[in-house]
Amino acid sequence: MRWRLKLASVIAAVVVIAACGSSSKTASKSSTTASTSTSTSSESTTTTAAAASSGATLATATNSTIGQQILVDSSGRTVYLFMPDGSSKTTTVPAAIKANWPPVKSTATPTVGAGLDQSMIAADMQADGSDQVAYGGHLLYTFAGDKAAGDAKGQGLGGVWYVLSPAGTKIG
Repeated sequence: MRWRLKLASVIAAVVVIAACGSSSKTASKSSTTASTSTSTSSESTTTTAAAASSGATLATATNSTIGQQILVDSSGRTVYLFMPDGSSKTTTVPAAIKANWPPVKSTATPTVGAGLDQSMIAADMQADGSDQVAYGGHLLYTFAGDKAAGDAKGQGLGGVWYVLSPAGTKIG
C-alpha cells in the first residue's frame, strides 16, 4: 500500500511540474483522402481515414515521437496502459491522480478501426458503473497533459504509463 502512495506522489509531482512548464503550441491540420494528419511543432500523428471516419472507439496512428504505430481513441488522442493494473478488469489508478488519467469509456459496444483486432477490445465495468475500454487485456486511459492529437507526453511517466502497439502490447 505504501508503494502505491509513493508512486501516486511521484506521478502527481511529475504532472504538476509538466503542467507548469507547458507552453501553448499551434497545431496545424491537413487532410487528404488517404489520411488525416495533425501535427505540433515537435510531434505528429497520422490516423487512417477509414478509422477516423468510422467512429471506431480505437484506431492506429503513426506517432513520430514514439516512432511507430500506436493506439489512439476516436479523437486521435494517445491511449495508455497503467502497468499496476496488469490484466485486472478493474482500475487500480490511485484516486489522487485519476483526474490526470481519465479512463477511455464506452457507452456502446467498443469497436476498432483498420489494422486492429476486434476480438481484443472489451468494455469492463468499473466500480462507478461505467464501462472502461480495454485492449489486449489492458484497461486504457488518456493523459490530461496531452493537449492535442499526436501528443504522447504521458509515455513512460513514473515508469508505469505506456502507449500500446496495435498488437496490444506496451511500447517502451
